[in-house]
Amino acid sequence: MKGNLKFTLLMVGIAVVFFIMGRELVETRVKLKNTRDEIAQEKKEKAWFRDELNTARTGLTRADRDLRAANSKLDFVNKKMLGLRHGNHKLASEKQGLEYKITLLQEEKRTMEARLHSLTELKKAIRQVKIDLRDDRISRRQEYIRQQKEIEKWETALGNRGFLTKDGEDYYKPKVNVEVRPASVSLNKK
Repeated sequence: MKGNLKFTLLMVGIAVVFFIMGRELVETRVKLKNTRDEIAQEKKEKAWFRDELNTARTGLTRADRDLRAANSKLDFVNKKMLGLRHGNHKLASEKQGLEYKITLLQEEKRTMEARLHSLTELKKAIRQVKIDLRDDRISRRQEYIRQQKEIEKWETALGNRGFLTKDGEDYYKPKVNVEVRPASVSLNKK
């Protein structure tokens, strides 16, 4: 009996070991299945994150390109604004100059009106206008004469056809004696 008991105990021990090992094997399989499911889930998440990363990179590339385009437009607009500010400053200074001229002209207009309302001043102004017109005619006439002399110099420079000239004036003036004789007197007699 002792042999049987030992064998039984041995068998029970082996059965228990197999049972425990079977249970551990089942638990290991469950854990393995759970691990496989987690790995599959993580792979799906990894693929999803890759897609999201690619989408984000594409969006980032597009955003970077848009940013460069916006920066170039901004630079263009800044240059334009700088030019417009410079033009605006120039126009403002011109405006001030024109306003100053307007005030001077208005003041001159007031003084002219005051002068022209006086009869003596009006006579002086008419006299001055006549003098100015005469001076203008004289200066135009002098200019015309000067232009004619210039034209004559050019004509002289082009050629004088054999006449002697010096400083644009005739240097040699031929003398022609014309004697009138009656027809009855011969040419050899005097």
